[in-house]
Formats: sequence, C-alpha cells, structure tokens
Amino acid sequence: MKTIKLAIAVIAAVLSLSACSTTIQTDYDYQADFSKYSSYAWFIKPERNGHPTTGTNQIVDRRIRQAIAGQLATKGFSETSAEKADFLVTYYVSLSQQIRMYTGGWGYGWGPYWGFGYGWWPGWGYGGTYVYNEGTIIVDIIDQGKRQLVWRGVVSRALSKNSSSPEKIDKAIAKVMRGFPPA
Repeated sequence: MKTIKLAIAVIAAVLSLSACSTTIQTDYDYQADFSKYSSYAWFIKPERNGHPTTGTNQIVDRRIRQAIAGQLATKGFSETSAEKADFLVTYYVSLSQQIRMYTGGWGYGWGPYWGFGYGWWPGWGYGGTYVYNEGTIIVDIIDQGKRQLVWRGVVSRALSKNSSSPEKIDKAIAKVMRGFPPA
C-alpha cells in the first residue's frame, strides 16, 4: 500500500513539474547577416508613449527591458539612438490560462473484486484536470535598414506568485536570448 501511495506521489510531482517547465522557441531569417550588428535601439511605436509594450504594469515592463538590455550588453551590443542602430529590439507580453490533463493509468490494487474475494486485481488509476496561468514573452529583433524581422525568441512558463521577480525575469530572458545571435 505504501508503494502505491509513493508511486502516486511521484507521478503527481512529475506532472506538476512538467506543467511548470519553461518552453523556449527561436527562429531567424537564414539570409540575415548577424555579424554586421553591433548596436541597437528600442523599437517604439508613437502611440505607445515611449514604451515598447502596451502593458499596464510599468514595473514588469522595466524589468523585462533591463533583462534584455543586460543580455545584449553581455553579447557585446551597445544601445544607441534609433538613427544609428544596426537593429531594433521590441518585446510583447501575453498571459493566458492553460488546462493540463493528467491520469494515473492502468495498475493493480489490493481489495475486493466483483465477488471474487480479496487479492491483487487490475484496475484503472485516477485522472483529472487543472487550470494554470501561463506567461509568454516574445522578443523581436528587427533589421534597421530593411525594417524586417530577422530574429524572434519566445519564452513561456507557468506563472507563480513570484514570476515577475527580477530574478525570474532575468532567468527567462537569459534562456531565450541564448539563441541570439544565431551561430
């Protein structure tokens, strides 16, 4: 009986960890020459009043900008004016609710079985669903001369109470920016 409870606890822990995993996706223009890039500026649309995103939480927006700027600085890129920049950077934030389904599957248990007495009998496990919030940050790199998207990185993760901490944002941005510039 203890073995079954332990197995159920392990399965539940693995499922909860897999739901909290970070998903990273990157894509880029294979014809772009990333070696010519040395400076960047923030891509700002006039209707956004100087902020690259339309989010209302300026604290989180500032943390994301600082994380992206920090990653670009460690890669040797310097921030400059939009007129002098080789590429432009912008980002978008998305929040959504996700549904995760789980099941314990097929197994054996001890107990009565349809009038045949007590013993080890086959049976189905348990199953269910749960809802969680997922946050996504999309980082775009735009060639200044061509005004075309040349690189995109997307990081998605299940959110918790401290997901907007500077440490969590820095870690998420570092993971997605590993792919920039592409090798």
